[in-house]
Amino acid sequence: MKYQLKDFLLANNSFTIQEYTALLIFFLFAIVLTVLIIGASYFLSRQNPDAEKLSAYECGFEPYEDTRHTFDIKFCVIAILFIIFDIEVMFLIPWCVSVSKLDLIGFWSMIDFLIELGVGFFYVWFVRALDWS
Repeated sequence: MKYQLKDFLLANNSFTIQEYTALLIFFLFAIVLTVLIIGASYFLSRQNPDAEKLSAYECGFEPYEDTRHTFDIKFCVIAILFIIFDIEVMFLIPWCVSVSKLDLIGFWSMIDFLIELGVGFFYVWFVRALDWS
């Protein structure tokens, strides 16, 4: 018996339509719920801002410099490096808890991950990205 693509699509057409119908229903439900929540928060809330709230600085003090002053990029570099090594710890803790139940691929993939992050750390140290001078 020779099967063709047309016969296969016709035989399985109702199954895929049912799957996509459920996905479409969930998508429409998410859109309706989003519009309902945003609309309710807009129409039911009191919108009575005063001059203080509409001011440019809500932090409690007036601006003391020009907005075009230079900003040291090292703050951003330290923040990015902190996030990278924080994510390393986020992956390391569950691995340490389940290392006895892992196979060799799970063990060596994490060792590879740690080696790559160690190389990255030594590169950051070598180019002196952590120095403030």
